[in-house]
Amino acid sequence: MLKLIRIYFRILSVASPKLAANSAFKVFQKIRIKSIRDREKPFYEKAQHFHIQHEEEAIDAYELGNKDGKLIFLIHGWESNAGCLLKIAEEFVDLDYRVIAFNLPGHAFYEKSSTNLLQCKLAFEQVLSEINPTEPFDVVSHSFGSAVVANALADSDYEVNRLTFLTNPNKVENIFRQFQDIVNLGDKAFDKLLLKVNDLIGDDMSTMDVENQLKKVKFADFMMIHDENDKILPFSNSEEILENIKPSNLHVLKDVGHYRMLWNDEVIKQVVGFVSPPIS
Repeated sequence: MLKLIRIYFRILSVASPKLAANSAFKVFQKIRIKSIRDREKPFYEKAQHFHIQHEEEAIDAYELGNKDGKLIFLIHGWESNAGCLLKIAEEFVDLDYRVIAFNLPGHAFYEKSSTNLLQCKLAFEQVLSEINPTEPFDVVSHSFGSAVVANALADSDYEVNRLTFLTNPNKVENIFRQFQDIVNLGDKAFDKLLLKVNDLIGDDMSTMDVENQLKKVKFADFMMIHDENDKILPFSNSEEILENIKPSNLHVLKDVGHYRMLWNDEVIKQVVGFVSPPIS
């Protein structure tokens, strides 16, 4: 299938760069809906399910733990679902937290199966508005979800205690350049694709870069956990952010895996110890 896609975009990029750009943008936003894994299913059995009204389709949201406990938001990544955060959620439930998670637009059970960073950012903003925290809270995000978090919080007045990124992208244009290589999009078509994205944002896409947005987020402390051999999001993303965002710290993994880290006991221990350090 990928071979056919590459041939299609190579030919279309020459015949009509504008049409190739429009077609590429549709492909870029398409979510491959995956079945809920067996180990993720208990999340949906344990969590209280609720909906939050939002634009075309209501947000698919979930709550676990103590409604009066400390608040923590868990945000999943691209082509995943809230259930992937079950093991992390359970740890915070045991610590008497109020855990809020939701499926990003286009993922899991939604009718629509496409989305983008802007739409997901707006969805998290709507979740924050619905929950309406009156005190600083914590956030743990994975992968693409980290970009969603940075962009949503940058445009808010909310204060975060501890912010935890379990891998993260950084520069938005780099994501599109990786996509260009994957689908074999020509340079002229790629330039038109970037212009289309800028028009959608209403600004240059660099304004949505994670490090640029983090500079506007009000947080007390920030930690990234990233596998140096991550095959999905290069480790260099976290190195760039570490250099430019203070306070921040980076915990380096080796061969734990991009998705498997969410179920790794040591990773979860690090997350819990950072967000809720033991009282000495």
